[in-house]
Parts: sequence; structure tokens; C-alpha cells
Amino acid sequence: MTSKIDIKKAEEIYQSSIKVLKSVQLDNGGCLATPKGERYPYIYPRDHAFCVLAFLDAGMMNEAKMGLEFVFNQQLKTGAFPQRYDVDGNDASYKPVQIDGSGLILFTLAEYVKKTKELEFAEKNWKKIIAAADYIKENIYNEKDLVFTPNSIHEFPPMERGLEIWANCTCCAALREIHKIAQLLKIDSHYNILANRIKSGIVNYMWNSRLNSFIKTIRIKESSSVETNPDASALALSEFDIIPDDNEKMKSTVERIEKTLWNKDLGGICRYPKHSGRNNGGWGPWPHFTLLMCKYYIKTGNREKAEHHLKWVLDVAHENMLPEHIATVKEFREYVTDFKESGLLRKDRIVMIKNVEKHPMFKKGIAYAIAPLAWPHAEFIRTWKLYRKVFGIDVAAK
Repeated sequence: MTSKIDIKKAEEIYQSSIKVLKSVQLDNGGCLATPKGERYPYIYPRDHAFCVLAFLDAGMMNEAKMGLEFVFNQQLKTGAFPQRYDVDGNDASYKPVQIDGSGLILFTLAEYVKKTKELEFAEKNWKKIIAAADYIKENIYNEKDLVFTPNSIHEFPPMERGLEIWANCTCCAALREIHKIAQLLKIDSHYNILANRIKSGIVNYMWNSRLNSFIKTIRIKESSSVETNPDASALALSEFDIIPDDNEKMKSTVERIEKTLWNKDLGGICRYPKHSGRNNGGWGPWPHFTLLMCKYYIKTGNREKAEHHLKWVLDVAHENMLPEHIATVKEFREYVTDFKESGLLRKDRIVMIKNVEKHPMFKKGIAYAIAPLAWPHAEFIRTWKLYRKVFGIDVAAK
């Protein structure tokens, strides 16, 4: 088939993405979510883990090891990792611990050990690994065998406080992979049993036959309800190999996300439908969720669909760099008005607004929010490497 992809441009963005990740990694190994001067000059375990995974895919093993050493050196006594760190590695959280951060760090460590064969690194940190895994175990809601979290990937309790899909996928994958590392170290482990329990919980309770899709959150405790709106974070089912990509339930979940969350004005995959009371710089599509969708189609061998999503990411890149998300200027101004008049424009939001308004694309009617953000660059590295591998792209021949 004729490729829709500009290979030269994709390689340029790949190289630019490596430069972005290098620029946000501090001497202590921590990876900032954005460069200093942008909205998020902190180390968030979630974003940090994806940076480390990208370092691994790019063959940058020293940077990956530094990143892992940073988080394990700053682990909380509970075994969890804080919501975020400052540049010196101090706990700078302003929200509760997000358990998917613990899952992602453990999953990333396992990936590092598998790729480098450096078993001694896992052995050296084994007590810390056990502490993080046991923290996940302690937060399993036994009635449904699912992990409870106060908030997760979107950090919005009305959608996420409870048994949330992304958090459960990351924790399930973490326990599954840590069990494999334990086997390599010849250490007894029950984490495969816990992983299978969580997987069963996902299959038994998070599938909705009415919608023919996996759901976002089962809310428990103070607010018993079900969040059934389509949500891009359900792509974690594929990203972390919880449900086989060719499974009919997986395929219908992806179809629902793509059908409902593809932005009709700007293209690209949005996180969730436009939601009253939830605005973060204008509602619109996100490159790293679009790349997760692209990766699903790469894994299933659907090159046409994969290139549809990858091409959008190439087109949205400005000077080979990617934002957190984009929105129409109209949507962005609605956000500014609502937050300004309600007195919610704290310092980091003011920084973001100023940067969006001075971005060259603003005059063309598109608000580029938080540019560059490390995570989409990490995801581009991982997606482009997989695309090249699966479809046999020889960059040197281009």
C-alpha cells in the first residue's frame, strides 16, 4: 500500500522528541513534565514513567536507569510514590497519591530489567519493589478484586474516584511483570495471582453489555455510580496487554472511542466528551491519546488506520514539537473567562494562558496548550519505533 506518512518529517519529530526528553531530564534523573517556564515544571510519576519507557525504546539505557533511580530514591514510606516531586525530589503533591503512578513505575522497572538483563538492579531495589507492589495489594477492593484510587489519569474525582480503568490496567500489568522478574530472581511471588484477580475484576465488572464497551469508573464509597461515557484512557486495556487486541470486546471498545472522541473540528482523539465543569485550557484532542489509538492499530496490523492517526500527529506538530492538547481559540477563551471570573486562575494557569496566547498557532485560530509536553514526545518515540518495526520501515533508505 502507498504510505500516507511523511517519513522524513516523522524522523525529524522523533529526533526532536529525543531532544525534548533530554532537556527535561534533570541531573538527579527526574524528568519534568514540561520545561521550566511552562505550566508543569515538576516530576509526575506517570509522565516520568513514560519518559523512561521512551528512553528504553530509544536505546538510552543510562537515562532510563537514572530515571528509575530517582523515583526509587524518593519512594514514600507507604511504598507508593507521591503525586509529584519538585526539582530537588521533594514531595510537592497537591492531590492524593495516584495509584497508577505506582503501577507505572513498577511496570517500567520490569521493562528496564527485561531489556537490559540487569537483574542486579532489580535485586538491589527488591525491598522497594515489594513495598510498591504491596501498596497496590492493600488498595484492592476485595468485593470486586479491583484497585481503588481517589483519582487517576485525568485527575478529576467526579469521573475517577473509585475503581477506574486506567489505574486497574497499570496495576494489573505491574503485578504481572514484577512476578516475571521475581521468577528470574528465583524469588517466591504471589503477584501473578493478584494480577489475575484484577484482570478478572476488569472483565467481570468493567464490561458494559448495553454499551458494548468497557467503562471508565465504578464509583463506590461516598458516591455509588457508574461513569459510562467513552474515555480514551480505556486504551490502557491494549497498551498494557490486559485484553487481547483481537478480542471482540476490545475491538468494540476501540470503535466506540474512535467514533465518539474523534474531534470533528480539529481531528485527533479527545480524552472524553465535552464535560460541563471540566475544562483544562479548552476542550480538544490530545496527541498522546491519538498515539495510543495509533499504536493499537499498529499492533493489529491495520496500517491504514494507524497512519490515519499518525498523520494527524505529524500535522499537529509545530516546529517538530507537540503540545499537551489543542483547542479552538473559542473553546480556549471560554475556559479563560470561566476560570477568571470564578477566581480560579492560579499562577500555573496564568503561565499556561500567556504561553498559549503567544504561540504562533493562536493567530491561526488554534490554541496550543502546554507546548512542549514531555509525555506526547515520549509516546511519539514509542509509537514511531513500533510503526517502523511492524511495517518494516527502513529509515536509512529514505
